Amino acid sequence: MEKHKSIVFIDYAKCPPCSELTCIGVCPMGVLEAGENNKPQVTDVVSCIRCGVCVNLCPAKAIITNNSKAAKDN
Repeated sequence: MEKHKSIVFIDYAKCPPCSELTCIGVCPMGVLEAGENNKPQVTDVVSCIRCGVCVNLCPAKAIITNNSKAAKDN
């Protein structure tokens, strides 16, 4: 079985407990779910299409994808 690298990164230091959990509600692929302390967790990395909706709508700017990470590095 092939191991998949995570392409969605959540900076939990920036991610406060959030009652809206906007990132979970906007993900078209259902990649994120509520985890401990009312914070999102990546549950299905294989289905992530890197659309960036969660990145753009996170009020704390705590989510990045490896696409946005690569853009920062350039």
